[in-house]
Amino acid sequence: MQEIRLYYESLEQGSDYLLPMISEAVPKGTNIKLVKRPKKANQFPSGALYSIMSFTTPDALITAVKNGIEYPLAIIEFTEAVKTEDYELQRTYGALASYLSETFYIKISGHKESEKVFGGAEYNPFSTPKILIDQFGYEGYIIADWGTETDNKFTLQRNQNFPSCPPEIPILRSTIQAIVKSFLKSEKNWFENSIKDLKQTSSYKSYRKEVDNATGAKELLATWKARRATNLNKLRYFVNKDWVGAKINRFSHAMDPDRGILNFISFVFSKTHKIFGIYALVRPRGNDILKKDLDSLTTLRSKLKEAIAKDSGGVPSWFTDELIKAAKSAKTQNETINFQSVWEKHKTKISDNKVVATIAFLLDGMYLNHNGIKLVWDRRKLLGNSKGETLDLLKTYFSSTKFSSASALVEESNEVDEDEVTYAIAHRVLIPNKFKIVSISYPGSQGGGAILPDPDLGKAQPREYPDIIALPPSKNAKIDVLLNESKGMFRQAVIEKDTAKILCYKSDKKLQEALKETLVVAQVIDKEDTVRNIIIGVAFGVKSNTPTTWKPDEVDFIFRITDRKKWAIGIFNQALRNLIPKIEGNTNFPTVYKLTSNKNDSSQQTMIF
Repeated sequence: MQEIRLYYESLEQGSDYLLPMISEAVPKGTNIKLVKRPKKANQFPSGALYSIMSFTTPDALITAVKNGIEYPLAIIEFTEAVKTEDYELQRTYGALASYLSETFYIKISGHKESEKVFGGAEYNPFSTPKILIDQFGYEGYIIADWGTETDNKFTLQRNQNFPSCPPEIPILRSTIQAIVKSFLKSEKNWFENSIKDLKQTSSYKSYRKEVDNATGAKELLATWKARRATNLNKLRYFVNKDWVGAKINRFSHAMDPDRGILNFISFVFSKTHKIFGIYALVRPRGNDILKKDLDSLTTLRSKLKEAIAKDSGGVPSWFTDELIKAAKSAKTQNETINFQSVWEKHKTKISDNKVVATIAFLLDGMYLNHNGIKLVWDRRKLLGNSKGETLDLLKTYFSSTKFSSASALVEESNEVDEDEVTYAIAHRVLIPNKFKIVSISYPGSQGGGAILPDPDLGKAQPREYPDIIALPPSKNAKIDVLLNESKGMFRQAVIEKDTAKILCYKSDKKLQEALKETLVVAQVIDKEDTVRNIIIGVAFGVKSNTPTTWKPDEVDFIFRITDRKKWAIGIFNQALRNLIPKIEGNTNFPTVYKLTSNKNDSSQQTMIF
């Protein structure tokens, strides 16, 4: 018996957008299951799916089950990031995972421009698949180009019915259907056969022209080398005859985007170069100690302690303690120190932290600033064979091509998560009543409507993403915009905290101006329009046998789902009530499954990327 599984993070992207493409490609009666993508790798047994989840957390993952064995077919990512080099290279985790597991990586990629000038080098996204074809013969990297509005290069086109999704993209449909059809014919050589079939389609031929015309790895290295700045503290990439490196600006925030960039560099250049990270100890936005230049060993030691304190929580204390100890043992500012014994000492802990594991397994060393101490080690030895090829060692270490028994599933019955709550209020209330969804941010899938309350801070500013930003069906004197904050099952402390935060939009002028700017950039209001009458609502799920006595202040509506099956909305604003005649109904969720709670007990429980 064969079964297709579509693991998803966003119900809308999975059920409404991707699932129909699969359904069209399979024989009638084929069992297709929607499955909530697990959050952690160790929810899968050791093998290919565990390996994939160790490297990335896909927005969607297509697998097939045959004779009880589960095979990964495609990793799918939706991205709405602006087109800069950092953003493009940051998201190569999925490509590495796909290559190691011999599956497809499909990137549904929006290439809008930013209305803000924050810098960031230009990069042709088609260079990445070009490099992977040239270097490894890997043709499974597919970019489904998500276009912008014809008259607005800052805003992506949206599917009219499913606002977190693009309109139809021919190569996406062609790729998914070629993959599924090939596997259903035979699980042997399905990857090669699907590539052959795909090459016959017009959409792939057009895509391949873009790829073949893009620049490759040699040109990329030359570009990085040509940027060599007068002030090396500002340099992002370091290219030398024998080694390539990238700056690590921080250990915190999962070391993004630098972790992804180092992933790419290690993936592509490990055969020809040593790979180094350069931990920045001179930081323009730091305190006085971090701002000044590094000019002595004493300065390095003090700056290292300050940087580690600033990056608190990003890496475990044993790692930072070892860095400080290494700096203390140095006799000169630019001494080379063998760090191998440190990794061997803590080998069982490396995989517990994705930043540390990335550094240990993907790098040959790390500089403490570009002109500071150089730590070196043998990552191949850590992976099991100091004479082996890095990619082969990673494939073996993570059992990337071991196909395991299919994980047991259980049907979701009476609870909802935040994704489903947001989906329900959008599709059962707002869209049916002709509200215009400006931005919808499902968990893990931030919409395009980032609100930037502190634009002067540039990239360092916080970004706010209300779960839904919507406009009334027509201009309304009493409603300018609607904001919604969703949660999963009701927890009063969490609801109260987030309600208080979103209610600030009713009174905070800075937030109101930032919200207006977001709407102007989206070209849904004019600069002359005012944004004062802001409707605020909260949404969550409950069980019928768990009554709530919560009485929120000042919100204009509460949307509630009971036992997963019924929805109701309480409206406390008459202008809004006039626009929503139906205030209760059935959720009509599709049948979805989740993995049972059994966890992989393997000692290699690693999520490094």
